[in-house]
Amino acid sequence: MKNLAKLYFLIFILSFGNSAFAATQYSVSPLVIDIDAEARDILTRTITITNTGTSPATLYPTVNNISLDDGGIVREFLSPVETDRTQTLSSWLEFSRRGINLQPGTTVELPITLRVNPNPVPGTYHAFIGFGNGRNRPEAEKQVLDGKAPGSIITVTIEERKNQFLRLSQFVVDRFVTNVDNTAAVYTFVNPSEETLIPKGEIIFYDNKGREVGAVTVNNENLKIAPNEEHVFSATVPVDGLFGKYKAFLNVEYGNDQRAQIQDTSFFYIFPLKNLAIVLSVMIIVVAFFAWMLHKRFFDDDDVLDHEPLMVHVRDGVSDPKSHDIDLKNNNNEN
Repeated sequence: MKNLAKLYFLIFILSFGNSAFAATQYSVSPLVIDIDAEARDILTRTITITNTGTSPATLYPTVNNISLDDGGIVREFLSPVETDRTQTLSSWLEFSRRGINLQPGTTVELPITLRVNPNPVPGTYHAFIGFGNGRNRPEAEKQVLDGKAPGSIITVTIEERKNQFLRLSQFVVDRFVTNVDNTAAVYTFVNPSEETLIPKGEIIFYDNKGREVGAVTVNNENLKIAPNEEHVFSATVPVDGLFGKYKAFLNVEYGNDQRAQIQDTSFFYIFPLKNLAIVLSVMIIVVAFFAWMLHKRFFDDDDVLDHEPLMVHVRDGVSDPKSHDIDLKNNNNEN
């Protein structure tokens, strides 16, 4: 691209005649500056001007958008009023427009700042920064427009960037994980963007003290999610040697040019069936033991036989009426 742009520059200069070189007493470098940029980029380059003649020169920097035909020849200078700022390179270039007094044999450097429009139209843009020598700016600008002044061609390429966005619509882990052969972690991605994306990352598992106890890879098969497509993934939660409450931390990256991240967490419990059976067995044994101890302490018949027998005397005959139960019959005389 750089060599091609140099060719454009030479054809441009030659198209105005060899008289331009005969009158040149100073040189400008580089001839071409190539820049690949994106929206809102701020980039700096430097142009060097050297007085190669024997007399002082007063130079006036100017910038103009230029257009090239299909053969790569400079067709014309474009007026700023005829172009849109979203696709006008001259409006993105910043540098001092003051006159440069250049003595013979001296060199100066002119910083050039490129500030790309926030919403540039993708494409390749060309501008010519010329340095006309004259008594005033109009005279110097006419030299540039007539092709009688040297300068640098600035070529800026804005590539089309497609929207890249991946949304996590669900990340859950089964509330209770009991089986070693499980697919308890489930996460769903939706791709609403314009490009096919491949999510990559891992799920990290932590205990209730924040210590890492395991991890699994996300999308180990490198499955692609096409635009406007939804895909459900699942992963096995490690169970060996774990028991109790844990946290799953999902960390996923995606993107082709620029990487972006998705993160989420989920809490769950691990109760392996083997360990759960052991715990339940121990609990049953403990409960049975305490039940037996209580029964032994309060309901054992052998303890009753250990006491002295209670002697009961039964009297023969009938007792006196006064020793009978209370007569509850209504006695009107006592009311």
